[in-house]
Amino acid sequence: MSKVEISRVQIIFALSWSVIGTAIVTVPFVIAQFTVRDGWIVGLLFSVGGLLSASVAALFVYALPNRSLTSGLIDALGPWLGRVLGLWFLIWLYIINCTVLREAELFVGNTIMPKTPEYVLGFFSMVAVSYAVYMGSEVVMRDSDFIVPLAFLVVPLLIGLSLQHVDVAQLMPVLANGWQSVLRGAVVPDLTYALELLIGLQFAHVLRNSQTLPKDMIISACILTVVATILMVITIGVVGQSASYLQYPVLEVVRSIRVSRFLERLDTLYVMGVISTIFIKLAVFHYAWCEGMKDVFKLSSYRVVAFSGGLLLWAGSIACFRTEAQMEHFIMSVAPAYFVVTLVCIPLLAVMVMKLRKRAQR
Repeated sequence: MSKVEISRVQIIFALSWSVIGTAIVTVPFVIAQFTVRDGWIVGLLFSVGGLLSASVAALFVYALPNRSLTSGLIDALGPWLGRVLGLWFLIWLYIINCTVLREAELFVGNTIMPKTPEYVLGFFSMVAVSYAVYMGSEVVMRDSDFIVPLAFLVVPLLIGLSLQHVDVAQLMPVLANGWQSVLRGAVVPDLTYALELLIGLQFAHVLRNSQTLPKDMIISACILTVVATILMVITIGVVGQSASYLQYPVLEVVRSIRVSRFLERLDTLYVMGVISTIFIKLAVFHYAWCEGMKDVFKLSSYRVVAFSGGLLLWAGSIACFRTEAQMEHFIMSVAPAYFVVTLVCIPLLAVMVMKLRKRAQR
């Protein structure tokens, strides 16, 4: 694999679409469980999680340049402890992939294909994802580039048409219930979805310059913060307090768009966009999992587990989360602490050990 395979623009788009893929479906609902009127402030606080991710990445690429996260753990912590923590990271990746696939199955089943069994939707999704991963990281990144022109056409259209239904009074009064509800609503976006940017560490070894990865994460975090804030303002302004019990608040916003008798039912465009971004997220995370398997178990190539790993992931999406309530409980109650331990504590441990080893050598 060539080291100059992925450009900065590609990694920025891949990270941005990976977070947007499931955040646009789940985050508005999660935030609305704690606060509705002040939900747009939670969108602004997304930048805090983005800066945390960029800080961890900066320390990691400085201490372990041109290494993926799994290979860096092995180099810093040794072949035994490094592989144990690498295996922890792989288990985390597997569970997250199962969660994302399950979200995709439920979303497609609830919106456009209610009569199709969810396991059938998941199976064909993973066949396509596994093929993209098998073809290489460049194919995965080009998928993220492909939908950018479409997003520049569709997203401003949907935002502009949605603004006609926004009621600013739904956003007032600001902080009527204080900061507690806002901070509680920010836990999942900041400590789960924002930390997903650190999946970029698994691609550090194929970047042209791994030292630019923290800057790319900051750019991606800024894009996501703007998108999240605009999304929450429009959602709250259109559906109001109904967001607390709607399963897909953003979908209801898009369904409300009507221009006379000639333009309506634009939710088809929204559903297509969500499916496309979820596909990119599954491809990025599945590729990272396959690369990690190669490093931890000394495989000849990541392609060895591309299709078999996809099949295992498909089975796990049903076995781990048999109901939607189980998946929501994992996202809201378990994922924040799990993400902090895996994506913050473990990389920082490797950085600390590497610095101690260099100091001892001096």
